[in-house]
Amino acid sequence: MYKQYQINKAKNMDLLDYVRQRGYSLIQSAANEYRLKEHDSLVISNNKWKWFSRDIGGDTLDFVTKYEGKSFKDAMEILIGEKGKEKVKEYFPEKSQQKPKKDISQLPEKADNYRRLFAYLSKTRRIDPSIIQDMINDSKLYQEKQYNNCVFLGKDSNGEVKYCLKVGTNTYKKFKGEQEGSDKAYGVELCSSSESSKVYIYESIIDAMSHATMIKIQGGNYKDHNRISLGCVADVKLEQFLKDNPNIKTIISCLDNDKAGIDATEKIRKKYSDRGYIIKRILSKSKDLNEDLVAAFEFLEKQQKTVSDLDSNIKKNRMTNKNMPSEKRNKNTVERSM
Repeated sequence: MYKQYQINKAKNMDLLDYVRQRGYSLIQSAANEYRLKEHDSLVISNNKWKWFSRDIGGDTLDFVTKYEGKSFKDAMEILIGEKGKEKVKEYFPEKSQQKPKKDISQLPEKADNYRRLFAYLSKTRRIDPSIIQDMINDSKLYQEKQYNNCVFLGKDSNGEVKYCLKVGTNTYKKFKGEQEGSDKAYGVELCSSSESSKVYIYESIIDAMSHATMIKIQGGNYKDHNRISLGCVADVKLEQFLKDNPNIKTIISCLDNDKAGIDATEKIRKKYSDRGYIIKRILSKSKDLNEDLVAAFEFLEKQQKTVSDLDSNIKKNRMTNKNMPSEKRNKNTVERSM
């Protein structure tokens, strides 16, 4: 039987140290925030964890019992040992973690031109150039000078930058990271409309811009409704947006077509339908809307190439037939008509 002080000690063991010892792969997504590579909706921060797609979380002891499925006794032995010998170091918050959350102090310097940004977003991601330009004009997007990253900005209702996301433009070396001090409650918004009672939510701003491209191709105006990026599957941004926009009545989920996105959509449906919101869903054919957009362009280009090759073969056959002696040309004509 364990004493309460031993249970408290197990709860406060260093979660990151434990996760690393167990061989899990971690991805740093923000200052003092990590995600499991196996499940990117599971976030670890300040010695606590939250698996957003499953709506579970807690302390280090909870991680061993709830996430790993160990019994209470096994979890206690793993964390503090049968005789109290620590197998995982204790957690002591760093001074920087004890301070109030910092605002973004300095944004990345802007590049002299945005060629890399346009090449990546329009050629690789297939986003309409006018939508990219709209984001730039709205001061929500620019190219970083030092690393040529795409820099996306999120602002509060007063227009103050509260969130900064950097996305690499190197197709062969993917990079995505948040600037220190970024607040997910003010993630990137593609567009807002005070006249619309609908908000479309996406996991990434790239997906939002991809959907806007599809709408534009079909002759629609993507600016007719609100379109926001959550930056993940958690609804922190959505909560803040709804507070700032009480006119919203309908939430349309455009989260990814994978387990995390589907589970998160169901969680949002339950949570916000209870509050009186209408919840709808747009499901991509591929994993996400950008993959759908890229696949559509690749299909069209393949079709165009096929038509082009066909036209070329027809012209080639015509020239060959024209240069043939008349008797052979007539013979071929007869043979083809039989």
